[in-house]
Amino acid sequence: MAGWGFYGRAEPLAELSRIVGSGRWFFCRIEGRRRIGKTTLISHLARNSAALSSNLVYMQIPDSDERDVAATFQRALKDSDHVLARRLSEDVVDFPTMAAAIGALCREGLVIVIDEFQYFTRAALSSFSSFLQAEVDKLRNSGLPHGGLFVLGSLHADMNALLEDAGSPLFGRLTQRIRLDHWDFEDLVSVFRNQGIAAPSQWLTLWTFFEGVPKFYHDAFEQDLYQVPPERFSDELLTRMFIRSSSPLSEEADTWFLRELRGRSLAILTFLAEHPGCGHGDLLAGVGAPAEKTQISTYLGKLIQNFGMIAKRNPVFSDGKSRNARYYVADNFLQAWLAAAKPAREAARMKPLERTLELARPRVEGVEGFAFEKLIRKLHEECSRKGKGDFDLSSLQMGYWNRPRDANRGMEIDLVALDDANKRIRFGSCKRSPAAHTNASLERFEQHVSDFLAARDHAHLQSWTREMFLFSPLFTDDDRTHFARKGYVARDLNDYAGLF
Repeated sequence: MAGWGFYGRAEPLAELSRIVGSGRWFFCRIEGRRRIGKTTLISHLARNSAALSSNLVYMQIPDSDERDVAATFQRALKDSDHVLARRLSEDVVDFPTMAAAIGALCREGLVIVIDEFQYFTRAALSSFSSFLQAEVDKLRNSGLPHGGLFVLGSLHADMNALLEDAGSPLFGRLTQRIRLDHWDFEDLVSVFRNQGIAAPSQWLTLWTFFEGVPKFYHDAFEQDLYQVPPERFSDELLTRMFIRSSSPLSEEADTWFLRELRGRSLAILTFLAEHPGCGHGDLLAGVGAPAEKTQISTYLGKLIQNFGMIAKRNPVFSDGKSRNARYYVADNFLQAWLAAAKPAREAARMKPLERTLELARPRVEGVEGFAFEKLIRKLHEECSRKGKGDFDLSSLQMGYWNRPRDANRGMEIDLVALDDANKRIRFGSCKRSPAAHTNASLERFEQHVSDFLAARDHAHLQSWTREMFLFSPLFTDDDRTHFARKGYVARDLNDYAGLF
């Protein structure tokens, strides 16, 4: 079995190397969801630079009070390889002395990494920003040829409040910003090949639960999940990663995603996980009484804007103000946890494992079907961005739908991709299984495409070259031949993997 390596991240790693070696002091924000690999990225950079590894101080901010934060920084200084850091550790007792030590270390050429920086929005810790501002201002104006400060955080709204809000002490002080996102499919293909994961069905299951979060894939590696054959893979993923008492992700969602959410917020997330793509009216009906409409809308707004846990999608070609929006849990892991993994873990407390898995399989299949549509859209974006494949994407719609007064005139299309330069439009139907592309399904697909092009707002697209695509995780040669005779191009995950 292959060992675990460092995958992907070529662009952010190159940017970090440029920042550290720029010959000037820096104050850089690194942001991304939890477990996305922010700390690992810095660690990898340090391991590959002897000069940086011996001149770096890392601390993780505890969600506590000033005394505990200062004590944590003091311990980090004591554990440092640098003599000045160890000497300064005795002076750190509170926020003023902590900020002063950061300034002294930067002037000496050290790089300071402060992880979980968003905790400084807490009332008990908020004063640190003012003390740090005073030091940052001195450092920015000193013309230092070395040293710097990385601040890492996972909550976008809190990081913005600390660093981008005009009323914050640290506003306007950043010199660089790096956003760390999920692994691309190209990165995942490297993992799959290195670990011998050959079946597209396994790729889809992994992406459904973990999307592109490096830490989760590493956890699966440590659980020997990649040695499990495809026919048992989904069951073993649930068992090893979530159901067993020692499972590494059994408390992940509650600990890192949901610990600050209670009541209606959690009810909204759970309802959307079980009914992805529902409208505003369905959501209100599902989680509260009509009298609570305003209150629920407030919770919904916070989950969208502050936490980024819910994605709001408007119909294609809308002005963003449409009342026909749909709502989804934004994060694959959270969606899979609420819809499948959490119910399985709870059932396993009272039922035999086999019965638990039997109940969970339909839930997992449902979540995979929704995740597959999302994956196909992201693959179109990635391939176009990297110059791969056969479609120069100018606009990708997250599916098309409408809400006509006559229910029989409704339209639903999984993928509508536009190539303005070449006047091409691609329509796609996504199914988790090739067998689901039945004659009846294809007839509905054709009808919805015809209705779409016949609509007055889309009349300009009628002269464009039309492409009809079917997507599933895996097609056989016979499948491709069968659908080609009907005028469709069948494309699976192996086709996309072959591009990288």
